[in-house]
Amino acid sequence: MRRIVPLVLGLAAVALPARHAWAHSGGVNGSGCGCHGSGTVGIDVTTSPAVINPGQSVTVTVTISSPTAAEAGLFLQSNTGDASTLAGQGLAEVMAGLTHTQPKALSGDQAQFSFQWAAPAAPGAVRFEVWAVAANGNNGSSGDAADDAAFDFVYGCAPQTYWRDFDGDGFGRTNLPRTHCAGAAPEGYAAEPDDCDDNRADTHPGAPEYCNQIDDDCDTEIDEDAIPVDLYPDGDGDGYYGQAEYESGDTIMGCVGLPGYAGLSGDCRPEDPAINPGAEEVCNGFDDDCDADVDERVRPQCGEGWCRRESVNCDPAACTPGEPRAEECNFFDDDCDGIVDEEAACPEGQVCQAGECRSADDPGVLDDGGSVGGSEAGGSEAGGSATGGGSAGQADDAGAGGCACGQGRGGGAAGLAVLLVGLWRPRRRREQEGIR
Repeated sequence: MRRIVPLVLGLAAVALPARHAWAHSGGVNGSGCGCHGSGTVGIDVTTSPAVINPGQSVTVTVTISSPTAAEAGLFLQSNTGDASTLAGQGLAEVMAGLTHTQPKALSGDQAQFSFQWAAPAAPGAVRFEVWAVAANGNNGSSGDAADDAAFDFVYGCAPQTYWRDFDGDGFGRTNLPRTHCAGAAPEGYAAEPDDCDDNRADTHPGAPEYCNQIDDDCDTEIDEDAIPVDLYPDGDGDGYYGQAEYESGDTIMGCVGLPGYAGLSGDCRPEDPAINPGAEEVCNGFDDDCDADVDERVRPQCGEGWCRRESVNCDPAACTPGEPRAEECNFFDDDCDGIVDEEAACPEGQVCQAGECRSADDPGVLDDGGSVGGSEAGGSEAGGSATGGGSAGQADDAGAGGCACGQGRGGGAAGLAVLLVGLWRPRRRREQEGIR
């Protein structure tokens, strides 16, 4: 359930925009299955004690709620501190975080998972990111829901809310808050919200209003009492001028929209109105968006997992998949058969679970080893571009794609099995690249 919880006792819960949580019944981490679909799942995180001191170990409890589900599971990660499992809580430490080893039945529409978390010695803030599945226990994906949220807690300092600031102009996005220690904003965040265009550093509350058909000062009005701007010839009328037009000497001061002139630069083909920095790249052999790349990320793709490749041109028949390699225990479809970590080799006495070789005697290891997940349907980083998709009811039974809420593979009582979420990788990548 995505929401922002008011600041209480120096902690805050911050919700993230809706995204799918991908799960596999065998504990496979990948962003391509999505067979549990999406939906509103109540997620809450609390600590005991409520106020955290630097260096202190606290008990963190995640509550998952749903009025329709029978059982629940989760994946959780934190950006600092040390998380460890507690006996009887059905959680295991895996690569990048904690995950459930058995689903928990809901009681009173709720299920709770607790773990221990040790704060660093110096004052700071921690963010817990939680991906949760609320399942109906029918051994299929139909009727299940998946959701995610983030929760911020400070320790040893007064809390302050900051806002994600992609363009670095000192104003952030109102829908992407973060609680941290009062004082200097964390990297990539700003102390002021209400940026109406976080892709332009010249656009923010209080900015000068220029006559450019843009709400520069974020007051919902465009070009009121605006300052004229430099305009250059725009032969193709697409709103952008090229280098030759810039150097032509035919410059006037005025407002954007004046026929024959433009206020935006970068037109790499000033004689073609379909090609400019604001155009969408399509697969046609041209650099449509003037970024010096041709047909980037729009060429046909082929192959699965490690073998996924992009065509050399716009013809799907020209796409050649890569060569498979031996399957490893690594959250990845190495042998390109659409299955992740199946029969992955591990040292004697260990089994592959959630991308790690773990002792078969570990109480967190599934009854069936948890090595086989099902169709990866993308999620390729080494072999090509990552893909996602899927919605509730995409697969109606465990056999359709290997993703199930209910009995584990082979009829075992693994339940929902190990839920690991691959969205943490794409999310990091989106923020690092400034993809909004």
